[in-house]
Amino acid sequence: MIIPVLQQLNTRDEWMAFCRRETPYCFIETPECLLDFQSTFLIITLLPNTTLAHDAIKYSLGSRTSMEPVWRLIKGCNWNLKTIILGLEEMDFSSNVRDNSLLKVHTDLSVRKYFSRERGIITPARLGLLEPLMALPDIWDAITLNQLISNQQFSDLKNEQKPLSNLSPPTINELKLILLDPTERCIGKMHAGRLHIFRGKRSFISLVPQLHWPSPRLKRKTN
Repeated sequence: MIIPVLQQLNTRDEWMAFCRRETPYCFIETPECLLDFQSTFLIITLLPNTTLAHDAIKYSLGSRTSMEPVWRLIKGCNWNLKTIILGLEEMDFSSNVRDNSLLKVHTDLSVRKYFSRERGIITPARLGLLEPLMALPDIWDAITLNQLISNQQFSDLKNEQKPLSNLSPPTINELKLILLDPTERCIGKMHAGRLHIFRGKRSFISLVPQLHWPSPRLKRKTN
């Protein structure tokens, strides 16, 4: 699944355009988060650019009966997503009460805080120019696998999908899209000198890592 990226949500028009999407589920660049409007609940996943998203924090805001409470909150925060997130981060979740009234904006509005259960989501901030690997990592996650693939630091790429092992393996661009898809749950494991890349529990390709520095790309000539 390719997740759309929006620059910001700071105005009424931007929020309305977000909610009119067929699936209101997007990355937001500033502040960096993943936003998901599910029925009467707004789900905000904070995405620090130093970790994978399974370390991130989720907030669930809304009401079981109506969308009105969360819309009143958004409007009360002047349609500014950053203001909403700052308010959430200031809340005290140390009590035993799971649902808390957010800023006393509306009695029907509740908010929950929990760790994200989604894995493998890569934030837009980490999708720029991927640096080559300088050493083999202890854990082969989607980021390190993409660094290896994007910089072509490998050889002897093989298809491991049985009974399709005689077919050509995916192209580099196809591999990068697979690795960036959180539903694929891609990880890598070394075995007998080869790196096997898994989609879920099944290995679908293998290769030999070669951590040479990639050749510089030629600059285009300008007139």
